[in-house]
Amino acid sequence: MAGDGNGRAELPRIAVIGAGIFARTQYIPRLREIAHLVVLKSIWSRTQESAKAAAELARDFAPDIECKWGDAGLEEIMGDSSIMGVAIVLAGQVQVELSLKMLKAGKHVIQGK
Repeated sequence: MAGDGNGRAELPRIAVIGAGIFARTQYIPRLREIAHLVVLKSIWSRTQESAKAAAELARDFAPDIECKWGDAGLEEIMGDSSIMGVAIVLAGQVQVELSLKMLKAGKHVIQGK
């Protein structure tokens, strides 16, 4: 939110990878609590419907949140130089693969669960 005058332009931008129940009930509420420290730029899910539903839960503190889904959405997050870190909030069997992809793309990674 460059130029909004409240200092958010300088805050680190992050993405949440996963939009399931754990992301919706645990991550999004915790990110709301620290919205003065980070900007939630994107949320990704395998499906558009799930990504949009999770993004709506964050819209009050991340009004410009972007919904990403599918392989193209992951590629967009990996290629977005403004996103410095990602929280991987997916089932354990896919966390390692996606975490390695994000690390190779230069992102800081937090794994959930």
